Amino acid sequence: MGREIEIKIPLSDEQYDKIFSVISGAETLEGVEVLGQPEHILKADSYFSRYETRAESKAAGEPQVIRIRSEQISETSSLKSYFCIKRKSIENGIEFNREDETFVEKPEVVRDLLLFSGYHQFFEKNKDAYGVYCHSNVLPGCNFHLELEKVNGLKYIEVEVTDGTNSADIVRKALEKFMEQFGLDISKRDSRHWMDILTGSLS
Repeated sequence: MGREIEIKIPLSDEQYDKIFSVISGAETLEGVEVLGQPEHILKADSYFSRYETRAESKAAGEPQVIRIRSEQISETSSLKSYFCIKRKSIENGIEFNREDETFVEKPEVVRDLLLFSGYHQFFEKNKDAYGVYCHSNVLPGCNFHLELEKVNGLKYIEVEVTDGTNSADIVRKALEKFMEQFGLDISKRDSRHWMDILTGSLS
């Protein structure tokens, strides 16, 4: 459990290829140090709710995310699953997330319990991503976790920082500058939930 500050921005094919070239080590980017080789991450997230719409869920005070997440990091690792509850708020277009997550050995048992308790699966997100930690001269000593991803086929970059030493405002500004180092336009950041992005909702 911890405070995370993140930004996600949609990418063109050219931007995706450029960022992949940097994180894979094919080219360098001034002011950015890539820490090691990126991990290939495959994730499948199943989201659950007791309500038919997100508006009903929000009005009832249900957490924004109730999900079972399965992931495989690199082709040689085993598939692992987690149950997660996440509550998030948006401040100045930046997501502030608070989440509780626990490993589950048999995700089908948790799924059955949720369905028996009146929940239904309303959305599934599939992510194919490359994740890597970076350092940047915009905030020395801070770890930026970058994921270059295809989510249900859409290309995005998602960068998050978990930082307990600097103020949220300092971290937010550094995160914006970090994105700009890759030539990205911060005004294009997308603070919607993935379900809203993938279904075209404006909420």
